[in-house]
Amino acid sequence: MTASDISVIFRRFSTLNVGVVGDFALDLYFTLQTQTGERSLETNRDVFWGSHPRASLGAAGNVVQNLVALGVSNCRVIGCLGNDLFGREMHGLLTRLGVDTAHLRTLETGWDTCVYTKPEVDGREASRIDFGTANTLSDAFFSTVIDDLEQALRDLDVLIINQQFAHPLLDKNRVAALNALISRFPNVRFLADMRDVGPLIRGALLKVNTAELAKFLAIESPREPDFAWCVYHGNALRQQTGGPLLITRGQAGMLYLDDHGVEAVNGLPLRGELDTVGAGDTVVATWAACLGAGVSPADAVQLANLAAAVTVQKINQTGTASQSEILQLHQTLTNSINYDQRNAAGVPSGTAHPFNQ
Repeated sequence: MTASDISVIFRRFSTLNVGVVGDFALDLYFTLQTQTGERSLETNRDVFWGSHPRASLGAAGNVVQNLVALGVSNCRVIGCLGNDLFGREMHGLLTRLGVDTAHLRTLETGWDTCVYTKPEVDGREASRIDFGTANTLSDAFFSTVIDDLEQALRDLDVLIINQQFAHPLLDKNRVAALNALISRFPNVRFLADMRDVGPLIRGALLKVNTAELAKFLAIESPREPDFAWCVYHGNALRQQTGGPLLITRGQAGMLYLDDHGVEAVNGLPLRGELDTVGAGDTVVATWAACLGAGVSPADAVQLANLAAAVTVQKINQTGTASQSEILQLHQTLTNSINYDQRNAAGVPSGTAHPFNQ
């Protein structure tokens, strides 16, 4: 794939209508100093100091950030947030991105906006304090979410389904309502990234990592799952879901399985410190945009691999990959290795492998 090929694909993204439903969260980063020498006058306990706070969209919100970074200008979100300071910050971040938040419902009581706090001590992430991950959404309000989703689907090219937490929005008892909607909108492409209930989805492309693949099949995952392991067990999961499967393998790359076979790429040769936070969201957003734009799986797997490589090089942040960053990395790789030769080193013959490590 050449830079011109990628640019042509990017131009198609600008006309897409993409929706995201699921667990929207806020990532709250700050520097934490625990050795301050200060004690509280009221409690006589140690006082910690926080500094440099910054908030970023997380979970389904980071999928949206990545869509916008990729040039998808028409994004719609469907979900819930709380009537609290974190919810107001999340809404503001989405609004500044130009996202349609008409179906992002604010619950006045009984719901804390989902937040991952990410304190950094001496350059490393310390123990988190999370909010909202044990929320419980009533069945009545979930019906409202489904009604909102049905209305949104009439105008969408692609819907991304995100399930991050065990309880807040989607659980095993609610997937059936999603499946019913999927069957009613055959012209919409569906992509699901679901940590706990993925095998229950029908009519959607399912994205998993190797650990999730093993969990869904109730098998033990080897320390470094090889290509053959992923294909064999990926097809076993596909027999359950009946749809295509996208498997991310970290630094080993990714592969896509459907009724026509396998498309695979190895990981790219990256140097320096890497941070995987947000990389899965980048893959989901890139693949969803490719689905809507009619990009072939062979090209989509290459582009998603490039985008993920951009994100993992961003340290201590909820990463995204923009068009310019992807093209810049492509140019760097083209200059440093024989990038466009399809050398299938590390991937069995008969599979697509565009990157030469």
